[in-house]
Amino acid sequence: MSNERFHNIAEAERLFALQHADANLQLAKETTVEQRLARIRKIERYLRDEKHQQEWTDALWQDLHKNRDEAIATELLPILSCMKHIYDELHGWVKDTPTGVPLALAGLKSYIRHEPKGHVLIIGPWNYPLQLAINPLIHAIAAGSVILVKPSEMAQATSAFIKKMIGELFDEREIAVVEGDVPTTTALLSKPWHHIFFTGSPAVGKVVMKAASEHLTSVTLELGGKSPVIVDDGYDVEKAAEKISWGKCVNAGQTCIAPDYLLIHQSKLQSFLQAFAKRVDNMYDTEGKGVRASQEYGRIINVRNFQRVKGLIDDAVAKGARVAIGGELVEEEKFIAPHVLIDVTPEMSIMREEIFGPLLPVITFTDIKEVPTLIARLERPLALYILSNNRRNTEYLLHNTTAGGTVINDLMLTSVNPMLPFGGVNNSGIGKSNGRYGFVEFSNERGVLKRSWGTLSMLFPPYNSTLVKWAERISRL
Repeated sequence: MSNERFHNIAEAERLFALQHADANLQLAKETTVEQRLARIRKIERYLRDEKHQQEWTDALWQDLHKNRDEAIATELLPILSCMKHIYDELHGWVKDTPTGVPLALAGLKSYIRHEPKGHVLIIGPWNYPLQLAINPLIHAIAAGSVILVKPSEMAQATSAFIKKMIGELFDEREIAVVEGDVPTTTALLSKPWHHIFFTGSPAVGKVVMKAASEHLTSVTLELGGKSPVIVDDGYDVEKAAEKISWGKCVNAGQTCIAPDYLLIHQSKLQSFLQAFAKRVDNMYDTEGKGVRASQEYGRIINVRNFQRVKGLIDDAVAKGARVAIGGELVEEEKFIAPHVLIDVTPEMSIMREEIFGPLLPVITFTDIKEVPTLIARLERPLALYILSNNRRNTEYLLHNTTAGGTVINDLMLTSVNPMLPFGGVNNSGIGKSNGRYGFVEFSNERGVLKRSWGTLSMLFPPYNSTLVKWAERISRL
């Protein structure tokens, strides 16, 4: 890749100025629902087209060694689900929403009007580089935004595909893509956007939020953190291992909602380890050639992240943890086999940092009441998973923990239902996305009041104390 392509400050400046013109923002604001839906359908047709589908699945293979079927399942299908929901619901979302008024404001009617915030920047991540750039994009289109998309430079092949697609489908005054490195992103963040939608790590999220604060720009931060999976005493270990091994291994563990660590009853540990190893073999080593030979197991995005994940293993082992499953790492291939680590303690880096790799640290408990305390030592998670057949224990865990989203008796589903908000809490994210929640993130909810009859003139100077007292009494009704 040329340095010019990835050091693209001048292009970022040009596109911002072109799109930010008042007349251009007003044109976008005036688009009809049908025009917005037509734009989204153009993206759908492009992604579904056989030739283009081959292009973006090839790009994901190049960037992440992502199998074609996994790419379709984890990148395309969530996009299509949100598109279908927008097609069905957008006419209702854009309608003015009437609200009531208190008796003291009799004679007024009020409603909420959803208008586009205006010029928005979408910064996509590298782990699901297609889905997590296009999903916020279609919600921004639904809201009537003017949009600049900055894909991750770490997923270069997919970034190039997104730029090509958007360039072929849209006038750059409406929607454009700028590729670039960190200086390019820094230049973009210095601009007075009306909204920034960022998906990535909490560390970079803080940088985005600080930059946005200079212009009081609103933000949606889809971050991550350490999402626990809890296996209760009475839950079937084989089922738990099947779900957790898939959730930990898909995309080589590089998923913001992947189970980051396991909390399991002490009595179930050994049987879980056996079942986990068996499930990994069933998924990725059916021919007995090793997981490394599988065409369905991904790779770490780059050498720097390979070394980071390896460093988590080395630090944990140096501090007393044991590798119960795994061990194979091949740097030149960016390959890390699925690992399970036991005897893990809180001071280890693997329990203080988001892993973003196929490592599963395990902590055991003997009483379900220990679990909320263990979770509370860390930042609030993006997702929390409860595998339990005990309703009382499930409710106890829900009541005594906080998370962006929770799934009971399954994994990796907090982001897939467009009728639910998806997002974190505090360190794991700010704001929500998907469906109406995503539409609202890109919208200004404008409160409107209209006087139909009556007057407030009784409260104008010179004041009449009797009338003011009557107004005070009415305000209580």
